[in-house]
Amino acid sequence: MKKIIIALLCLSFLLILGGCKSEDADSTAPATPTDVATKDEVLYEDNKIIGTWVCDDINKECYFIFDEKGDAYAKWGTCTVYGYYDYYDDEKLYDIDIPNFLYNEYSATFSKDKMTLKSDEYEYTFKKATMPKVEIKAPNNLTVDKAIVGDWQSVDNYECYRFNEDGTAVITDLYSDATIDCKYGCKDGKVTIYSMSSPENLNEKELTYKALDDGNLVLNDYTYEPVQN
Repeated sequence: MKKIIIALLCLSFLLILGGCKSEDADSTAPATPTDVATKDEVLYEDNKIIGTWVCDDINKECYFIFDEKGDAYAKWGTCTVYGYYDYYDDEKLYDIDIPNFLYNEYSATFSKDKMTLKSDEYEYTFKKATMPKVEIKAPNNLTVDKAIVGDWQSVDNYECYRFNEDGTAVITDLYSDATIDCKYGCKDGKVTIYSMSSPENLNEKELTYKALDDGNLVLNDYTYEPVQN
């Protein structure tokens, strides 16, 4: 079940992240990545969880990042899942919420470059790591159609597209609070979107598109409305 949940998450993002584990997901209200609360102060002194970690029990190509203000991320390739964490000093517990990956209260132990997070049901061992730079290996000389440039949100689900004039794009899943950084090119009424599921693995997705007279955009027969910034 754990592997199926992660596989479905990644497939919905046009990515494939094989051999993953996570805790069974809980339904939560949708939120955009920009809605993630950021604390103004460091959680507490000597916060050893701060940094970048990998966990082979989840996936060796997925990086978990905890910053000094309580924001937390799961990143693989050009995909990012946004979350947060807090620390309860009286109970010595971390409350971590990274959707589809970590969302529970955990006790934490640290030893050199290792961290163990343990809840009532799960135990994960992490190692300190440095996330590699990921470059989207898309073809050169991609053509941009100004008709699709802008921010678009589906009228049927929580999916959003941002097509920039420079040929970059961002796909956002508002329900899972996650994004994919992409490049794209247009030709003959089709847009091809390129993203990375790891530093080496390029993913391609081709969509038909049509700009409507009412200002909306159709992608593969689904209607998207412009988002006013």
